[in-house]
Amino acid sequence: MSRGLGVFATRFVLALALVALCAFAPPAAAQQRIGIVLLHGKLGGALGMATNARGDAFGSHLIMSLRNAGYLVATPEMCWSRRRNFDKTYPDCIAEVDNAIAQLKAQGAAAIVVGGLSLGGNGAIAYGATHTGIVGIIAFGPADDPTRKSQRPEVAASLARARQLIAQGQGDTKTTFDDFNTGVGSAYAMTVTTTPRIFLSFNDLNALTHLAPNLSKLTVPILWVAGDGDPTQGSASTLFQTVPANPRNRFVTVHSNHLGTPDAGTDAALVWLSQLSQS
Repeated sequence: MSRGLGVFATRFVLALALVALCAFAPPAAAQQRIGIVLLHGKLGGALGMATNARGDAFGSHLIMSLRNAGYLVATPEMCWSRRRNFDKTYPDCIAEVDNAIAQLKAQGAAAIVVGGLSLGGNGAIAYGATHTGIVGIIAFGPADDPTRKSQRPEVAASLARARQLIAQGQGDTKTTFDDFNTGVGSAYAMTVTTTPRIFLSFNDLNALTHLAPNLSKLTVPILWVAGDGDPTQGSASTLFQTVPANPRNRFVTVHSNHLGTPDAGTDAALVWLSQLSQS
């Protein structure tokens, strides 16, 4: 081979290598090492882990896709999990997100997004409304706003009993209260055994779980993903209008039930995170 042909061949190989490198490079957001905290739903376990007898691991596709794209992901077990069974007040539980953020930063995360499913989506919004230092929120079917739930007779009775117990000096004594939750299908009645003080922190008129006041306080962009088969999302588009204007805000509807929303919203999350890194 002549020297000219050899130089050409070398340059050609280098060009191919550069094309391949560009094709498989992680997105800009991943290059900046964005860390994402994902909060599970009510009575669940860490998102992406099997939490029932059928072995369902809601959010596993989302988590795998985020990590494959180069994002750092933390999936803490929150105080509303089935195992912990409401062992802290809602504000104290939301404060635990700080621990997950610290772990992501220790791994090299330079920016943080907080997201979650159902009550975890509610928690992500509440965190964004009461804390600084994050760059965005992803809410997958945010739920368990007590505004309407507290109007159900059995829940209203439990709220009244919790207030009475606190007035009697029994605010930290565990008892059983009526509540509601949403699974794959419709809402269903349930009970929760916790203290009156903790129960009220999730369900009272001034509880931090009310979505509208928290949404109106956001200073970072939000991606809201709603399933078209999710009964908790009937007023989602209306609530979304209470968010302060931000060019990065997105409301996306996906074909899914309540618990399947994170996996169904994977593509939307990846696109939004890529755009977020360009802001």
